[in-house]
Amino acid sequence: MSLRPLILLFCIEHAWSQTQIDLQAQSRNVDFSSAATTRPLKSGTALPATCTAGEMFFLTNAAQGSNLYGCATANNWSLEGGGSGGTPVQSASQLGDLAVILNAPSTLVIGPGCVPVRPCNARLGSLTFSFTASASAAISSGTGTAFIYLDSTGRLTVGHNMTVTCASGCQAVSGVTGFPSDSLPLFTWTAANGTWDSAGGTDVRAFQSTTNVAAGLGMLAAIANGRTTLSIDPTLIGVWSPPPAISSSACSAGAWSMDANFYYLCIAANTWRRVALSTW
Repeated sequence: MSLRPLILLFCIEHAWSQTQIDLQAQSRNVDFSSAATTRPLKSGTALPATCTAGEMFFLTNAAQGSNLYGCATANNWSLEGGGSGGTPVQSASQLGDLAVILNAPSTLVIGPGCVPVRPCNARLGSLTFSFTASASAAISSGTGTAFIYLDSTGRLTVGHNMTVTCASGCQAVSGVTGFPSDSLPLFTWTAANGTWDSAGGTDVRAFQSTTNVAAGLGMLAAIANGRTTLSIDPTLIGVWSPPPAISSSACSAGAWSMDANFYYLCIAANTWRRVALSTW
């Protein structure tokens, strides 16, 4: 038999087995700028349950600017912040990290980027609340909408009309069909048949907001330390006072009082008049 066919078969065999290249060790100055696509990160709609330090993940259903996560320590994902310049990315002080993400079909994670070194801050009236860890809301049954907000005491709350439980720093409140008037809205999330909808989240956070309070007729408004206090204007509306001991007891014109025997009226500063009460 001729050696030429054997040599040809040998070359073909080795040609097929030597096509793999180790880019890190066998290349220099790799340039992918002309490549049709480059996708260096794993991606999906939920963070993997486990990870190794140094891994990165792109969360496709998160708000823009809050998609990139890094694994700092084993099985611990954290949101990677944006830099300066260009289009600004929401920071923690702008409620950017106090977001809500779908971590599993039955679990929502609230505040995945809230960490001690970069807390999520929110202000209610004159008080500021800081969150340094995430919370989670799990659904087990029901169809409807969850309302995720801070209540008037600063607690992370998931209002719902389904079967929802909260863990790690939030509370679940049943019978809620809208955001309470004294709350700070964050997100709504819909669910069907005991499962959170993969595209059911609606971001209703606001970086800047205000409530303007104007005193109407007969009212006074005083602002101090970020709080507006309303009170009655005594020059237009008579204010009740305890029954005066004597006719010169302290009072302002228009104040009034009564007991079982008399009706009292302050007609001028520190000047009371009274009339007797009787039955008929």
